[in-house]
Amino acid sequence: MKIKVLGLTALVGIAIFAIACSQPPTDAINAAKAALEAANAAEAGDYAPEAFAEAQTAQAALEAEVKAQEGKFALTRSYAKAAELAAAVKAASDKAVADAATGKEAMKAEVTGRIETVKASVASVKEMLAKAPKGKGSQADVEAMKSDLAGIEASFSEIETAIGAGTYKDAKAKLDAAQKGAALMKADIEAAIAAKAAAVKK
Repeated sequence: MKIKVLGLTALVGIAIFAIACSQPPTDAINAAKAALEAANAAEAGDYAPEAFAEAQTAQAALEAEVKAQEGKFALTRSYAKAAELAAAVKAASDKAVADAATGKEAMKAEVTGRIETVKASVASVKEMLAKAPKGKGSQADVEAMKSDLAGIEASFSEIETAIGAGTYKDAKAKLDAAQKGAALMKADIEAAIAAKAAAVKK
């Protein structure tokens, strides 16, 4: 009789353990979701894209695992892997938050450190444009360049506004565009000057 009781107790224990394992780790899943949302709010997608992508990939794996277990018979479900994935999501998301803070500060330093240099480059191009050769067939090109240059100069106000708002990714994109535009314009002016000089020698 004692053996039967012990056997029954063991079976009950196994059943309880099986039921416990068949329940999703709700707290861990919710913590993972909250951590990922925090990473998104920290603009990890902009300033720590690789770390944020890893967190999103882990979240997708977690959701797939939970769905797979939900499709099984209750007593055969096991959420052990889901618990591991939830922990991985939280860890990756926490890392993304930290990396985003570092990345944002790095981009701020880059943008604020470059803006005066790019402004100087644009000012130099403006001086070159004022001395660019003018004549038949070139006046329209010069006027077009003046218009483009004015647009670049106007973008500095937008860049400074973006810096003030803390949207450094936007500021960097505009600064990159300004620098590229000025470089292309400089090359065009130099080519026009060279062509003019060659024509004079003939």
